[in-house]
Amino acid sequence: MIPARVVADEREKASGVPEELSKLNVRVYFSRLPVADYVLNPELAVERKSVRDLISSVYDSRLFYQAAKISAAYAKPFLLVEGNSKEVESLAKNLKSFYGAIANVTLAYGLRVIYTANPKETAMAIAELLTHARAKPLARMPSEVPPKAKSVPQQQLYLVSSMPGIGRKLAEKLLSKYGSPRRVMSLTAGELAMTQGIGWKKAEKIREMMDAAFTRHQQAAAQARLEGE
Repeated sequence: MIPARVVADEREKASGVPEELSKLNVRVYFSRLPVADYVLNPELAVERKSVRDLISSVYDSRLFYQAAKISAAYAKPFLLVEGNSKEVESLAKNLKSFYGAIANVTLAYGLRVIYTANPKETAMAIAELLTHARAKPLARMPSEVPPKAKSVPQQQLYLVSSMPGIGRKLAEKLLSKYGSPRRVMSLTAGELAMTQGIGWKKAEKIREMMDAAFTRHQQAAAQARLEGE
């Protein structure tokens, strides 16, 4: 099998990502890239930033300049943010202005955003982008109806895949590793983040949803009070 290929900026040599890519059978070539940190094909490139560097680049305006350059050069530009998202709260001077800047730059320049926890996950994300670079939308949407007449394993897959951001493939990985839907749904954010393809951002979103109190009755009561006034 011919290894997949990616061109990385020379400054990425010490990041640990090229080493992890080589373990995934991705051949890395280094060059002094004028735009982006990783070029996967003529259309697709990735700008990698640590959480700390992302915050710094927002305040010194580098992010806007880099976003403009990568979106002008590539049809499918990605911003990959690596690290613990919890650091944002302690490092950002003003959370509202920080997220406002991120919203502005991603929408204005069409950046796709990927979050990873470490260089190993970053390499996995890049390798999967290479694998699915020619992915096309589904010809038709799959049915949303639960497989009532299907086998127990299929229903288990359906149950776990209904978690936020977890599709069939990730559900299969989680069930293979942890054994049952009950065990999967009791995982901590840290345990979830250790599964390839999830990462900290998605793990935190899953745990937030799983731990949130159900408020339907409270909302109904509030609505009834409003209608009675």
